[in-house]
Amino acid sequence: EDQRAVLRELTRSNGIELGARQSMLMNWDEIRAMAGHSLVTIGAHTVNHRNLKRLSEADARHEVEDVRRILQAELGEAPRHFAYPYGYPSAVGDREVGIARDAGYASAVTTRHGVLRAEHADFLQALPRISVNGRYQSVAHIRTMLSGVTTPLANAGKMLVTI
Repeated sequence: EDQRAVLRELTRSNGIELGARQSMLMNWDEIRAMAGHSLVTIGAHTVNHRNLKRLSEADARHEVEDVRRILQAELGEAPRHFAYPYGYPSAVGDREVGIARDAGYASAVTTRHGVLRAEHADFLQALPRISVNGRYQSVAHIRTMLSGVTTPLANAGKMLVTI
């Protein structure tokens, strides 16, 4: 809630109406059109993009479960996959993974760097991912990350990255 108050004040003090940002986002018709493409899967990411570990259990469940209901109502199909906002260790732990599992997501990704391994079959709601975020976007960098060689470098020697 503090984050929202700060954001409202920051935007107001810079002459930006917070609601105006909505025009930059896709509308439901555009999302439905995209979801209808055979190469697209729409996943969920929470209602308000909040750090789940900082929330009460009830509020965290609301963020994870309600976004699934919203997407199902708008798209006619519940999302099967979830991406944690702020998926680093101080934002996702056992409780958050349990909430995603309880909500019915087949898989969920953290922001922990890593590639998928056979052992991840036991951690489907706590998967690592490769982030293409502007720092390492060349094909060579992505190929190197996908090879798995960078996983232990980014995770204190661990090849299997979960929570």
